[in-house]
Amino acid sequence: MSRCRRVFYSMRTWLAMHSLFLLLRTLLMLSSAAVLLFVPMESVLAAWSPPSVNTGADAVLAFPAKDLTLFGHATDPENDPLTMMWTIASGTAAVRFSAPTALTTTVTFTTTGTYVLQLAVNDGTSTVKRTVQVTVKPASSQTAFYVDPTYTGATQNGSASAPWKSFQDGNADQTAQWNSINNALATNDVIIYFSARTADSDTAEQILGTSGPGSVIRVNRTDTSTHRLTLDGMSKYNANDATPNWVDYIGSNRMRLSMSGGCCFSIGWDDNVQRDYITIRGFEVTGSGARIRWGGSYSVLEYMWVHDVTSLGASVQFNAAVTDYPQCKDLGKNHNITLRNNLIERGIGEGIYIAGTYNFTQYGGCPSYGNTHSDILIEGNTIRDPGMNGTQGDGIDLKMGLLNVTVRNNVIENTHVPTGSGGGADGIAALGVFSPAKTNYLIEGNRISGATTNGMVLCSQNGTVIRNNVIYSFPGTGIYLAGDPMLPNYNVEVYNNTIYGGATGVGTGDTHGVTLRNNLLFGAVGGGNEIRGYNTTGMDSDYNLLAPTGSAFAEGPHSIVRTSTTGIVVDLATGDFHLVSTSPAKDIGVSLAPTGFSTDFSGLFRPQGTAWDIGAYEFGTSKLAPPRNLHIVGGN
Repeated sequence: MSRCRRVFYSMRTWLAMHSLFLLLRTLLMLSSAAVLLFVPMESVLAAWSPPSVNTGADAVLAFPAKDLTLFGHATDPENDPLTMMWTIASGTAAVRFSAPTALTTTVTFTTTGTYVLQLAVNDGTSTVKRTVQVTVKPASSQTAFYVDPTYTGATQNGSASAPWKSFQDGNADQTAQWNSINNALATNDVIIYFSARTADSDTAEQILGTSGPGSVIRVNRTDTSTHRLTLDGMSKYNANDATPNWVDYIGSNRMRLSMSGGCCFSIGWDDNVQRDYITIRGFEVTGSGARIRWGGSYSVLEYMWVHDVTSLGASVQFNAAVTDYPQCKDLGKNHNITLRNNLIERGIGEGIYIAGTYNFTQYGGCPSYGNTHSDILIEGNTIRDPGMNGTQGDGIDLKMGLLNVTVRNNVIENTHVPTGSGGGADGIAALGVFSPAKTNYLIEGNRISGATTNGMVLCSQNGTVIRNNVIYSFPGTGIYLAGDPMLPNYNVEVYNNTIYGGATGVGTGDTHGVTLRNNLLFGAVGGGNEIRGYNTTGMDSDYNLLAPTGSAFAEGPHSIVRTSTTGIVVDLATGDFHLVSTSPAKDIGVSLAPTGFSTDFSGLFRPQGTAWDIGAYEFGTSKLAPPRNLHIVGGN
């Protein structure tokens, strides 16, 4: 299930639900007055209290990996809007934050050393600062093993001079290999280098899997220490097959893992065992059964090329926290999960699938288990043609119970629904959380085009921010807040999105408390409103530009409804949604800096003119943005 029982698609569906809403509204109004008589005691006691801020435990990063995810957390007793800023307080070199004004960000290092990074959070009255120390180590600090399938020597012990020739699942030395790796992990971080290219030419090395074991590389970590295991297919290659000579590699090839059998995966594990502190980076995986499956806390999957998986999906799948109803066996709640800078193309099933559980028992869900994995970053991935080879084709599918998820700067193109599959094909689909937990989702900077149904379908949200996304070329709804009477949406903020085409721009159902500001919603086909919904209360919408139709709800006085979609952006035909110099969307928005962001889709600082522009793009050329490398001198 990628939707909450309903699909917001046709005007007929909306009219039916709207009629039901009118019938129920009177009953709701009769009971609302009594509710307003009560003020929660904790809100009185917490007045003027500063926010609570946490930056997590100190971290270690070893080269050749350069990127580290920081998961900050902040709450405010009065639920005041929070602004935040990551900076470097001390360190041996400048660093770069992918999103310095967000709680969850990637920080990139170029130099080894000890760094102190600071998160400052302001609630409009007070600022709270917390720090986290990151120790960046050289690659040589890790215990290294080496794999080269075209090595011609007789001795194989995994060393640089005698690399393992065979490392695929089922090879005769598999048990001894993993015993060596696990023994090393007991005392140190471990990296396994797979030769990225052949010695003779700049073409990818390759390891073939078979249908017998059902995988190419089965990760069999049994050590339970906090030492990190890294499998790296991109950073080195062996320049001499007879007398090994390992050199650094900066080319575009990756170690290729080819799984020709229909089952079951290219790299990872599928036994539902939680394996923590594992990084898988820089492999090309392909073949009928070449999907990726894994699960565990402090997990990183980055710089992978996953393509042409035809027999078993999803293409990239993170393991569930609990088995399906009625067994509901606990498999483990994972946290600190990163999927970054991966290219996923032409798959069967979803592009990225983060399992947790489902929302209702009839779908296999375990509501009694509660919420599942937390602290998840999905950033900088490109997903093309998910579902092209069969089954459900969502670009990113987030299952029930996932908490604190950031989906940032991903490109999702051409989702597919195979004929007769019964699946969906939304750009981003999320089932949400079990109440009263907050989702704390941030969905920003994503470009979604060619979705077969909707741009986004978000269910059971509570405290989600959707901003600076570009969505176009879809038949359904750009952003559909698809609540359910038993699991409604609450408190969703929709800011500075550009949505073109489809049946409607923003749709809501069983949603209570939604704020829309600075959205460019235009080009809806079939005469439908750009904003519409059913069973929706607390709609607060203003400073939007709608064309050629308006909203089924009352818009604020600053919104604009135009009858024409021309003269707003550069080129609709090519998907260039930058504003033209005479665009009516220029300089008429409201500043949303107090909500925690001040840049546009491409990184321009807002505003470039006299006021914020409407839509995902700010008109201008200045790349000035909040400082990312600021050094703070002195105390807190």
